[in-house]
Amino acid sequence: MARVLVNRIWQAHFGEGLVTTENNFGVMGKRPSHPELLDHLAAEVICSGWSVKALQRLIVNSVTCRRSSTWNAHAAKLDPDNTLLWRWSPRKRRPGKACDRDHSWRAAAVVL
Repeated sequence: MARVLVNRIWQAHFGEGLVTTENNFGVMGKRPSHPELLDHLAAEVICSGWSVKALQRLIVNSVTCRRSSTWNAHAAKLDPDNTLLWRWSPRKRRPGKACDRDHSWRAAAVVL
């Protein structure tokens, strides 16, 4: 459960989780891009008493989060999808379901 929480928080910050199949960590799901990092962050979450705030602080203060978004042709040739997190990539757009849900909440608030 800690790995799932970490993956979802990571996805909120970076647009894509360490495991790209966020709802499937089983045999049919994809392998994590950085399994050691996922395990380390999951252990940190458990040690902090399941503090989401502590996890977010850890992620935001990490070197990965502070990387430049500057394009590097050599690194892009080696890792075009930025799987190795060699640069900061702007967050990807949220899936349509999340956007639809947010619009529904806003519309409901206007009606009330």
